[in-house]
Amino acid sequence: MSDNAQQVKPPKVDASGKNAEMTAMVLRADRSIGLERRPAPTPSDEQVLVDVDLCGICGSDLHSPKTPEVYLGGFIMGHEPVGRIARVGRDVTGWHVGQRVCINPNGYTCGVCEACRSGRLNHCIPATLERAIGLQADGALAAHVAVSPKTLHAVPDEMGCIESAWVEPAATALRAVMFAGDLTGRSVLVVGGGPIGQLCCRLARHFGAERVWLSEPSAERRSYSEASQADRAFDPSVDAVALEGLKADAVLECSGSEPGCRAALAAARPEGTVVVVGGGRAGLDPLTILVKELRVQGCFTYVDEFTEVISLLTDGGLKVADLTSEIASIDDAPAAFERLRNASTMKIFIAPNGS
Repeated sequence: MSDNAQQVKPPKVDASGKNAEMTAMVLRADRSIGLERRPAPTPSDEQVLVDVDLCGICGSDLHSPKTPEVYLGGFIMGHEPVGRIARVGRDVTGWHVGQRVCINPNGYTCGVCEACRSGRLNHCIPATLERAIGLQADGALAAHVAVSPKTLHAVPDEMGCIESAWVEPAATALRAVMFAGDLTGRSVLVVGGGPIGQLCCRLARHFGAERVWLSEPSAERRSYSEASQADRAFDPSVDAVALEGLKADAVLECSGSEPGCRAALAAARPEGTVVVVGGGRAGLDPLTILVKELRVQGCFTYVDEFTEVISLLTDGGLKVADLTSEIASIDDAPAAFERLRNASTMKIFIAPNGS
């Protein structure tokens, strides 16, 4: 896909003048996932319309049927988009047609709740649990998405298209690594070698970690460990004793699984830090936390990490091109979901408008 400016066109219209339909990946009301034909969105006066270049499939998307607390159902999926503004509502200022943008799916904050007023934007309930793009509002696994300008971040002209598609997941990983504290000269174990885990390895090393380890059951995903600057990649099914002996200063739990959580607590040194990044329903062992006096820190989305991540991805401080397994068409989205569920690939982006 070219990074050069492209001619941006509004959605096609049918003979009646109405917006044409588009193919979209939808979490249906019955909690099944599949392709549907949906009307192309018409932005309100307070919105912008974005033509989607790429949209990543997130690990949480794979589990969306079983997480009705955050994925309401009935909406178009896709919360990792990058694209170009195709239309600007008449009440919107500061944005123009043709501008490259990435989207913070949790960025439509209310501005008046206690969380917003105190700068804890990721705890604004309307933004995260009522109208998040791709979770409770139509997302970007489709050709077009209409969003509030509050969700937009400008993409620099010099930023590659692939790199720009990684902004949202990289922001998640950056916040997790920051919660681990000053990593200079310290040891870090990352549990879960999917895209977020690989990013955490790279960012931990970027911020000065002396030793970085990865635990991941999939051989395919462990194969990325050298590129992610991990000193060693463990297979937790056979390396449980070795993992427990690491006594890592910080553990980033990115799997959200019961075995992953157990391994994270076991591998942390006494008075170490465990950052929980992966979303799941796995329990944490209170006795281990108590005896080791562990600091357990949850990490939920992001606040202002988009800005720093855009800089890191633009200047090459964070490399992601090799983590991009494939770019698929919207028609291939269901099969792409299955490939990701099998952990037989790393990261798939959907190009709803073609490459």
